[in-house]
Amino acid sequence: MIKPILHSILFLLICSVGISTMNAQDIHYSQFYQSPLSLNPALTGHMPAKFRINGMYRDQWPQILAGGATFRTYMIGFDANLLRTKNRYNSLGLGGHIMNDESGAGKLNTTELMVSAAYHLDLQQNMKYYISAGLQAGVINKRLDAEQILFGDQVDSNGEVTLPTNEIFENTSIFMPDFRFGLTFAGFPSYNTRYKIGVGLFHLLQPSETFLGIQNKLPLRIAAHAEGRFGGKRLGIEPRAFFQTQARAFELVPGLLFDIQIIEKGSLYLGGEVRLDGSVDRGIGADAGIAVIGLRILDWDVGVSYDFNISGLNNATNGRGGLELSLLKIFRRAYKVEPILPAIRYN
Repeated sequence: MIKPILHSILFLLICSVGISTMNAQDIHYSQFYQSPLSLNPALTGHMPAKFRINGMYRDQWPQILAGGATFRTYMIGFDANLLRTKNRYNSLGLGGHIMNDESGAGKLNTTELMVSAAYHLDLQQNMKYYISAGLQAGVINKRLDAEQILFGDQVDSNGEVTLPTNEIFENTSIFMPDFRFGLTFAGFPSYNTRYKIGVGLFHLLQPSETFLGIQNKLPLRIAAHAEGRFGGKRLGIEPRAFFQTQARAFELVPGLLFDIQIIEKGSLYLGGEVRLDGSVDRGIGADAGIAVIGLRILDWDVGVSYDFNISGLNNATNGRGGLELSLLKIFRRAYKVEPILPAIRYN
């Protein structure tokens, strides 16, 4: 058995070096770890409890558009941990989530409804090492308010909007089936040491996505993530990283949180992340610095993050970026069940 310190070193190497060697257009969260079902289907039911609910709210770049935030996202998810008993080590997770995203102050609206299932295999039947695989299926709806969009051919030589547009939309509301797959490996070598790495494949069938009647497919997205907790009960160090690539664009978000015990069954966590993004054609650059603070009290986890824009868009945003709120609640004390992964702790 590998010693806990070797697990810690391996994890840190993955976070700092390995994940950055991989080569995003989908919706992203700064607190990606607070939205397990949209992060990786294999995380469905991956929790120290019977049930879990979580919600996300993101408001990005309200300074750019007078009509509201450039991007505003809402998400709520629910999942359950089934089958785990004193005589059965493996577990089944079932769940689903619904998400709505408003882009361009609502001119483009995206809604997705997904259901997911995952199986968690206890490798040694000692609740320390797990491999999980998950599938997710659902539908995505995109709606375009074309009447609220100004096209270049509507502007005359005097700079006035007087001309009709030649843009013809075959449909302003489209539905796309979507399928996703994910894998994770989780280790719990000691009470205060844990880590988790995973990869997810999104839009496996690359469904057709167009308002104009032309051939256009939703590109495959690959996402990888890693996170862990090291240290003691009073002070924990939590490194984490997220990477995704889609249609030659990519995003990397490394971060570090400090978990500080403030009461017997509660802690304050704070830290930061940096978002790097780019493409195969133009390379990589800094997009935002992210400040994170939150509370973990009993089975509640409430987080707040703020993105400070440091990219070339800084002139339009005055350095301001996006506010994000997260809420996660697990239910374990009211149910006489054996939870999966009992080594996972919030405090």
